[in-house]
Amino acid sequence: MNGDVDSVWERITAWLRVHTPVTAATLRPPASADDVRAVQDAVGRPFPDDLLAWWRLMDGVDDADYRTAFTVPGVYMPLTVARVREEWAGLSAYPDQDCCSPDGHHQRAAGDPVLGFCTALLPVCRAVDGAVLAVDLRPGTDHGCVMDWMAQAGAHRPTWAGISAMLTDTAVRLERYTTAPGTRTQSGQVTIRDDGVLTWD
Repeated sequence: MNGDVDSVWERITAWLRVHTPVTAATLRPPASADDVRAVQDAVGRPFPDDLLAWWRLMDGVDDADYRTAFTVPGVYMPLTVARVREEWAGLSAYPDQDCCSPDGHHQRAAGDPVLGFCTALLPVCRAVDGAVLAVDLRPGTDHGCVMDWMAQAGAHRPTWAGISAMLTDTAVRLERYTTAPGTRTQSGQVTIRDDGVLTWD
């Protein structure tokens, strides 16, 4: 799994350096072990290997770079690990009472829909409209899947099977643009602005 993340991230960053250098420049160096440990301690659940592997390669993008930042399909910016902890703490203050039990257990399995915020969802990317991509840490066959959650709409189904799948899909879409510019994909298409910035239509 870690090898998959390493290789697919290299595909993505190589593409960015060639085609969208301004966006490539927004990627931060690897997350610190202390920041990762602080999030793990706060959440109190083990994180999937592919997420930890990704954080060992980069630490998201700065909020200030939102106009030029790297995004995954759907225009979600990867959060810094420190921001992951803040987002999780803020959203978890209002747990979904239909899923989250006071004893820390969950009434629904990984990948099951939730309307409110489930405390076993870990926000890892954020859109400008406040929606988040969250890794589902609940037990179940879909453990580690990536859910698209938004206030008042909730999360309805897994968007990707995991971080590795999300990054692989991103790499494939970027590479498809290179061979067939303008090809529309499931979540829109890649666009390169005149200033060398990656966007998704």
